[in-house]
Amino acid sequence: MKNKNVINYFKQVHADKVEYNKQMARLKELPSDYQIVYKEVQKFLWEFTAGDGMDMLPPMLELLDFFEEGAANNIPVLQLVGEDVGSFAENTLHEMQAKTRINELKRKMNERISKKIGKE
Repeated sequence: MKNKNVINYFKQVHADKVEYNKQMARLKELPSDYQIVYKEVQKFLWEFTAGDGMDMLPPMLELLDFFEEGAANNIPVLQLVGEDVGSFAENTLHEMQAKTRINELKRKMNERISKKIGKE
């Protein structure tokens, strides 16, 4: 049973890598300013991922779809996301349902507090 889980894990990792590579190929089709903003937002989001970060793929795909739509409609990227790309990235992070390091840090903090208060 354990070997089956390991095999399934590696199959999923491979599938995720294939999907990620497809996303990056699509990104290369966008105007350079869109690519720059997307990569910066992606870099920001991945700073907060928990685990291997692969649960970020679906939200990043949604973001790519959003960028493709904006580019197709000839909307300047900073008009699409706003001049404050950092705030856009932060709002995107809050809207995502992916596991984040922030959630993990908050969970661990609450556990520590619970243990410490429970012992007193």
